[in-house]
Amino acid sequence: MSNEHGNWCLIESDPGVFTELIHNMGVRDVQVEELYSLDSATLHAINPVHGLIFLFKWQGQGATTLGTSGGTVVENQDVFFAQQIIQNACATQAILSILLNREGEIELGETLGNFKAFASDLPPDMRGLALSNCDQIRE
Repeated sequence: MSNEHGNWCLIESDPGVFTELIHNMGVRDVQVEELYSLDSATLHAINPVHGLIFLFKWQGQGATTLGTSGGTVVENQDVFFAQQIIQNACATQAILSILLNREGEIELGETLGNFKAFASDLPPDMRGLALSNCDQIRE
């Protein structure tokens, strides 16, 4: 573990980069695809779809954050959610949220499997802190 949680590298929002990141963490047989449509035919063509990541520019005031309600984190025991406390890790955090909620459908690999086993009983803010200190995922 490391205390350098602010030193995460900003990664390019590219399906190939995301797929490489996933493979480097030990997940196999999963890849990221770029979509230009969300119609049922498009989603059916790339089935199975484990999750969607929407990339958009931050709009500032008035924008809402998914996973929060009135500034507090919404907790659901059936969903693995780690509160983001890391700078420059938005894409990594989104990818991890999808992967860690699809255990059983995909093989997480040793790194993510160990992280989930360690962090599952923690509250979301502590999961975020645990993630920020996980060198294997950061690297």
